[in-house]
Amino acid sequence: MRLILTVGTRPEIIKMAPIYEIMDRVKEIEVLLVHTGQHYDWEMSEVFFKDLGVPEPDVELGVGSGSQLAQTSGVIDKMERVLRSYEPDGVLSVGDTNSVLGTAIASSKMEIPFIHVESGLRSYDFTMPEEINRRIADHLASINFSPTLGAFSNLLEEGYPAERVFLSGNTIVDAVMKVQELVSRSNILRELGISEDELLMTVTVHRKENTDYEHRMLGILKAIKELDDLTIVWPLHPRTLKRLKEYDLLRDLKTMDHVILTDPLGYLDFLKLLSSSHVVATDSGGVQEESATLRVPCVILRNNTERPELIELGIGRIAGTNPASIISSVRDFVYNEKMRTKLEKLPNPYGDGTAAKVIVDVLRRTWDLRAIRHESPYFRGGSPHYIAFKVPENLVGITVARFQEITGYEVVSIYNASGKAVFFDLSKPFSRGEVVRVRGDPYNFQKVVKLMRERR
Repeated sequence: MRLILTVGTRPEIIKMAPIYEIMDRVKEIEVLLVHTGQHYDWEMSEVFFKDLGVPEPDVELGVGSGSQLAQTSGVIDKMERVLRSYEPDGVLSVGDTNSVLGTAIASSKMEIPFIHVESGLRSYDFTMPEEINRRIADHLASINFSPTLGAFSNLLEEGYPAERVFLSGNTIVDAVMKVQELVSRSNILRELGISEDELLMTVTVHRKENTDYEHRMLGILKAIKELDDLTIVWPLHPRTLKRLKEYDLLRDLKTMDHVILTDPLGYLDFLKLLSSSHVVATDSGGVQEESATLRVPCVILRNNTERPELIELGIGRIAGTNPASIISSVRDFVYNEKMRTKLEKLPNPYGDGTAAKVIVDVLRRTWDLRAIRHESPYFRGGSPHYIAFKVPENLVGITVARFQEITGYEVVSIYNASGKAVFFDLSKPFSRGEVVRVRGDPYNFQKVVKLMRERR
């Protein structure tokens, strides 16, 4: 079996490393590692390859920085050449970047099975480029590996065939567990002049929806300034540094005595910093997962998250960029001893460190990847078994049970006007503005039409 593994950013390198390590030991799998170059600063990626014990990529596409469209189209164009020359049995990508989207499109257009790791995450926020990327990649994939039960369920609700989605756990847990001994040897705290008895907070900000808006960055800085009872370490992403200079905020940040600004850190140093922190404030999805793995409370500097497990377990809180919300969340996590004790006992929602093994075992059992590409009707113009409709006025109030009894259709999911899934049982009545998704024979949908007319 010949597989191409693609990475483009540091989180992708981290999550791909455990998969590559196992595949490299399997005789029947031949691997070509491709770096798209979406992280335009090679040194930022290179140190992660070294820290995680992954060899340098076999191919570097050099896509570089640019607009969303430029990066995606660049990956499509350059991946086509790699696919034609290598002729793989499948292409595996992890995450939700422009690199992943471009790879998924290129592979699908060339009828090469695309395998998506970390599938099924949903923020329901289409202003996030990542939400668009992950949804398209999920539904172009021949095989999806979901990191959590919630992500797994999202795919089933959207009609993805159950036989093509696997609950694997998140490979970031594998990566963190693998390097724990090396992390303990990091001297980053001493290099930064931080003692073990200090109340420490780590901050990371890099997402476009924060960095590209001055008022959001200003909100984060106001909170950081107020939290002067903590030592705050902020490794600055190049995009964030650039924007802070443009907004003339960097000068103010440098005057805060309790704040330590650093260049981007290597993975081992960053994990040491994170594991030593009392709390982390971040807009990064990967850091949310790492914080759960290391049992570090997480304040999410966004208005939503595609990783709701943190919120459900109480290890994370959504604060957005509102200074008051950030400050109250941080201080509650730092000074509430009962909460801290409770968090230390929580299970890791992202798995037990065996995700990479699950993924490789599934692929080894799938002896002919190309055979599955068109095997399912879901990959021939969409599923004929699912129909979605917006609740018309004359169906407002009808219960799920009554609807199913009359039409013969099974209600599989209900979404509110904002597009978020709504919990329901047979007694739930349809509400105004909801979208209902049903399963059944599409050629008998006239039953639904008839029902609508009868209830007018």
